Amino acid sequence: MTERRSPMLERPVLRDQFRKELRGRLMSEAVAVLAPERPRFSFAALLRPAFAAAALLVLVAAGATSAAASSLPGDALYAVKRAGEDVLVALTFDDVGRMQLLSQLADRRLDELAEIARQHGALAPTATQEYADAVERFADALDDLRAASNEEKREAAQALAEAARAKHRAVLDAVKGQLPAADQSEVQNVIDREAERTSPEGNPGRSGPGGNRPSNAPPKPTPKK
Repeated sequence: MTERRSPMLERPVLRDQFRKELRGRLMSEAVAVLAPERPRFSFAALLRPAFAAAALLVLVAAGATSAAASSLPGDALYAVKRAGEDVLVALTFDDVGRMQLLSQLADRRLDELAEIARQHGALAPTATQEYADAVERFADALDDLRAASNEEKREAAQALAEAARAKHRAVLDAVKGQLPAADQSEVQNVIDREAERTSPEGNPGRSGPGGNRPSNAPPKPTPKK
């Protein structure tokens, strides 16, 4: 028997025309796929850099405020610390609450003075003046409450002032002994001024000793002739 062999298939050959058409189509598809997409206007995208800048400013401000919390008079960040405190005072609208806040700030200035007396004696005059200014602001708030018509507020204010004065006096006496003789007199002046401004019998007011601030006491009756 004669074995039949299957005829061999011829190798397919691409026609030149088909090859050109296929190549052109692939090239056009590649251009469409690889072409950069046109940017679309987006309000959110426009604001994204502004939000990033604002977030960066908040982080920087928070870091500066945190670092300023432990600063002392004479330090570079001390002004940042004081500015933050002034904002808190400005946003405290209750008279008694403002006086309590000013009392806390006076305590803070006293702590700074004590720290400087231990480590940075040369800055003692600056810290003493900062404390003196804090006491004056505290005493001004006390004067405002002394002039209030609410007796309960007046009594609460005076009790707070007396407690603060006693606490401050104990610390100032200890601080004074750590300072040079030239600076001790300034601290003593602050002690005397605080006693003068906050004691119930003194109460010279913002005008200082012998000031003309009106008293809360009722006027004495005119004697009959």
